Amino acid sequence: MKKYLILLILPFFLCSCYDYNELNDLAIISGVGIDYKDDNYTVTFEILSTKKEGDSSGATKTYSVSAKGKTIPEAFRNNGNNMDKVSYFDHVEVVVISEEVAKHHLEEVSEYIIRSAKFRNEVYLTIAKNNTAKEIITATSKEKPVASNFIVDLLEHSNNTSSAAYYTPFTKTLSAILTPGEDAITSVLSLDDKEIILNGMAIFKDFKLVTILDNHEASIMNLLNNFNANTIMFTKKCASKSATVLSIYEANIKIIPHDTYTEITGTLNGRINEDSCHYDFRQINTYKTLEQEFADIIASDMTNVLNTLKSSESNALNIGKIYYNQTRKPYYNLWFNNPLKYNLNLKINKKGLIFEVN
Repeated sequence: MKKYLILLILPFFLCSCYDYNELNDLAIISGVGIDYKDDNYTVTFEILSTKKEGDSSGATKTYSVSAKGKTIPEAFRNNGNNMDKVSYFDHVEVVVISEEVAKHHLEEVSEYIIRSAKFRNEVYLTIAKNNTAKEIITATSKEKPVASNFIVDLLEHSNNTSSAAYYTPFTKTLSAILTPGEDAITSVLSLDDKEIILNGMAIFKDFKLVTILDNHEASIMNLLNNFNANTIMFTKKCASKSATVLSIYEANIKIIPHDTYTEITGTLNGRINEDSCHYDFRQINTYKTLEQEFADIIASDMTNVLNTLKSSESNALNIGKIYYNQTRKPYYNLWFNNPLKYNLNLKINKKGLIFEVN
């Protein structure tokens, strides 16, 4: 089986050796894009420029090369043949793959990455949505001259904005695919007016992309997974243009699968960020009411995400493995048909500035 073959090869991925080459003889690759169309792979390298500052083109930080091939190795080899330098992969930070690759060819890509022993284990895998992987990996600007560096920063610091990114080394992504009762999660990228943006989360079953969540759904996934649970916003509408907005700044969630139901329990701490519903926040009962109402909203959003996983038959939250660890019964898909029960304890911070929005 290919899965077990990859597992046997995986330890060799954690170390690699390269012959010494002069810096000017190396094409230092920082990012790789992989597309598939018309029975051909297209592999694109983002390459760091090694020109001296005094050169006329010294402002250019990166350049790119692309090549096609019927197979992944052929496309990589053809790309190398297009360059006058030795390809050096030890600084690759991100591999971007298209939706087509994620749906139908991830196993081939994974096998090549593992077998080649060129990529370091800290590399991130991301999905390009509504754009090609080549468009994403070459989307540079004067302010963001290295696309792969910007992508890594975007993934690692998204907890300060939407908490929708999921960043983990490729080896962990591959391990999740290969482990019974688990499935992989990766972040999704798109271009908005030529700028790279975070655009949701990809959910896998085995080696196949089965669905893409939007940014809010992705933040719910991270909340359920206790991964970057900061700055997740929930809105309670009370009139045509009036709403109260709660942000979660701390959470501890547990998913406990049972034989006949799945329990979601945990504590959440939040604060009111905006209010145009004219609540009286001087009254303790106001907080009690909002705590219950927002707990229901959060549970509803969690249910939508969990039902998406059920319908996709994905164990991206490792619920199947959790059940196995509890019972030693290999019924990894049992929870797909079981109802959900919630026990969420939400506490709203009663201190701070509460203001109205016109």
